[in-house]
Amino acid sequence: MKGLLGFVLRLVVLVALAVWLADRPGTARIVWHDYVIETSAAFLGLCALAAGFVFYLLFRFWHLIKHGPEQWRLHRKLKKLRQGQDQLTEGLIAVAGGNAAEAGRLAVGARKLLGATAATQLLQAQAAQLAGDHRAAREIFRALAADSDSAVLGYRGLIMEARRQQDWAEVNHLIEKLREIKSDTPWLNLIRFELLARRQEWRDADIALTQVTATRLMEPARAKQNRAALLVAASQSEAKQKHDDKALQAAEPAVRQVSDWAPAIINLARRQMDTGHHRAAHRTIEKYWGRAPHPLLAAVYRADQAEAMEAYKQVERLCHANLDAPASRFVLAEAAWASDIWGEARRHLIALISHNQATQGVYKMLARLERREGGDERTAMQWLIKAGEAPPDPVWLCQSCGGTQEEWQALCSHCGNFNTLEWQSPGVSRKPIGTLPLLSNDPID
Repeated sequence: MKGLLGFVLRLVVLVALAVWLADRPGTARIVWHDYVIETSAAFLGLCALAAGFVFYLLFRFWHLIKHGPEQWRLHRKLKKLRQGQDQLTEGLIAVAGGNAAEAGRLAVGARKLLGATAATQLLQAQAAQLAGDHRAAREIFRALAADSDSAVLGYRGLIMEARRQQDWAEVNHLIEKLREIKSDTPWLNLIRFELLARRQEWRDADIALTQVTATRLMEPARAKQNRAALLVAASQSEAKQKHDDKALQAAEPAVRQVSDWAPAIINLARRQMDTGHHRAAHRTIEKYWGRAPHPLLAAVYRADQAEAMEAYKQVERLCHANLDAPASRFVLAEAAWASDIWGEARRHLIALISHNQATQGVYKMLARLERREGGDERTAMQWLIKAGEAPPDPVWLCQSCGGTQEEWQALCSHCGNFNTLEWQSPGVSRKPIGTLPLLSNDPID
């Protein structure tokens, strides 16, 4: 559209000029030595324009001869740059989509067009990771690390590769080398926090977590829970060494960090019991039961009651304020079963079924109840069949590897990841852990 408007504008100017000259006739006479040239003013003007146009063409031709090769090389270089950038972009999209073969092809093409830049090498490394060629990826990352301009990229890739291999000594070595080159790299604190947590150096891990929080590399809610997990871990460690007072001192601030987090509350109640503060333990459990009911809390609550009926009454008082919670109904059913109050046990178990909250343990308890109460083996078998179709009972389930544990621990005993255990039924979709992509084994973004 702009080109058409320009052409029309030039045409209008030429027509206007021709009309103007036609309306103003005149003659022009040129005398040069023995030559006399007489013509109209309009023709002379046209000749002048034609001469100017010829000189312009001659100038363009001279400019093309002088600068043409250089401009052609520049145009070719820009074209290769555009093609390389397009292949680089498409390669990154292929990496994001998990297409290893396409990513590798585009990475090679981008490197041919752009050369061995940090971006093309990084794309090649990511393509190699996707294809499972981790040796080639490490070689590329080493080349990046050797260049001061791309050292951070290279060391980051090498650190992630060492993490994938669970080579924590190598991770620590690489961190120290990068710290010597660029000590102000914020995510180094994140890796350092993970390393210290895996080594169970809880105090130093807490200092590293403070630095991570200051640089906003972790969501505030996740940082608080991680700090609570460090305190609970430190408390458990002191308890194992029979340092009950120190264990209690570490347990109390953990609950203040995240007031409705079951591991911290359970640990505090246990530490209070260990130090003889039974009433304080009961108050702790009663205070938090409405927000975080948990079967293990109820177990601590009735631990000091040897008589079954008294334990049932104690649990009944605890669960009264939050009776509709599945944990409340289940622990009430357990306490009633232990006290031979079969009608109450059945009532709470049937309530769980009617609210679609029953797990395998609910049906198994009903089967035991049928056998114990009336010896009804047929009905008991029907409940056991339903138990096979029900969701499993909740356990401490690792959100990273899916491994299960009987007790909460700061480190998963299967994969070693920190603070990944949640009270959950196996087979249910696991919640994502709120960590950065940096701490994953995926290719670097």
